[in-house]
Amino acid sequence: MTPFLVYLPPGARPDSADAVFVADRFAWPAFVFPAFWLLFKRQWASGIAVFILQSAMTASGGLAGAGLAAILIELALRLLVALEGPTYLAHRLEKRGFALAAVVPAPDLKTAEAMYGATLHDLATDPAPPLPRFGLGLNEVRTIDPANPGFGLFDTYGSR
Repeated sequence: MTPFLVYLPPGARPDSADAVFVADRFAWPAFVFPAFWLLFKRQWASGIAVFILQSAMTASGGLAGAGLAAILIELALRLLVALEGPTYLAHRLEKRGFALAAVVPAPDLKTAEAMYGATLHDLATDPAPPLPRFGLGLNEVRTIDPANPGFGLFDTYGSR
């Protein structure tokens, strides 16, 4: 499953049709064409910097003894852009005032949009579940009340 980050424009309601979905996954086009992918996504400074670095690595690859280093640096640059490219996009949205509304795990964009819409519908019709209450436990330490559901991987079922 791919986590999709759902961003809302400034002042938009959660059910707005202007929600932007950013897939937080490895971007193959960014790995193959990192500079052009960044420029296509309007990351001007990063795209130009990557283009200059790629040009320098191509030029230095012909020098004696620098071929392997140039290839490794180029590979590292491509991996960096492919792995962190979606994070760059999300950061750009946050700088423009967009707010992170949800993170939806889904296999594709269409399913993520449907799940986000269904989640909004469920939240509008169902009240939020109660949060666990704290009570005094052993040695007057605040503990979670076993009568209420708790957070974590394992439920204690009232035992220690």
